[in-house]
Amino acid sequence: MSLQNNPGKTPSGFLLQTGNSLNGTFLFSGNCAGVGPAQGTVSGLNVSMTISEADQVLGLAGTASSDGSSMSGNYTVLASGCGGPETGTWSANQVKALTGSFQATFASVVTNDLVFHFAGTLTQGPNTGASYASLSGTMTSTDASCFSSASVSGLITGTSAVLNLATSDGVSLGKISTTLTTDASSMTGTYAFINTQVPLACGSDYGTVVFSIQPSATM
Repeated sequence: MSLQNNPGKTPSGFLLQTGNSLNGTFLFSGNCAGVGPAQGTVSGLNVSMTISEADQVLGLAGTASSDGSSMSGNYTVLASGCGGPETGTWSANQVKALTGSFQATFASVVTNDLVFHFAGTLTQGPNTGASYASLSGTMTSTDASCFSSASVSGLITGTSAVLNLATSDGVSLGKISTTLTTDASSMTGTYAFINTQVPLACGSDYGTVVFSIQPSATM
């Protein structure tokens, strides 16, 4: 979600609809960061919702697209510990589930011209109305020097995803931090392959990564 007059504050999370009622949880970034519950109603394409976070209350009113993939309208923030009153327009896009197979290209910033590849699968957990959803999967490589396979666990909120990598018996291998497109067809970010307990074959490595994702046909 983006707020016209406060681009640094980008709420993200998940909503559940039961009848005409909306409930969920949103994570706020930027100034006044935190997590707060969301409650609202839907009438046709009209949406009204309030997100309450520790030091602010965000009121949203607007309309949804006919396919439910986007919403937009006007917002109000009452005076709070985060600043004075604020009004403006808002927009939000549904992010498709990060479930499918992928190919990823990694480029090291530690070793010049080192490029390697991983392929694997990711599965996003169910929408429970929390600010995050879980991620799980596996990945393998035929040309990586640090390790050749890893299990994946992580979290996603909005278009931000963090993937934690480990061996099959749970030994940490590193982390990938990414930003994905709303259609979940690609994501880009950074990686850090490091283990302070059991040295990796490469020692450690850092760099950038690009994912190409083929969404599951069952989504």
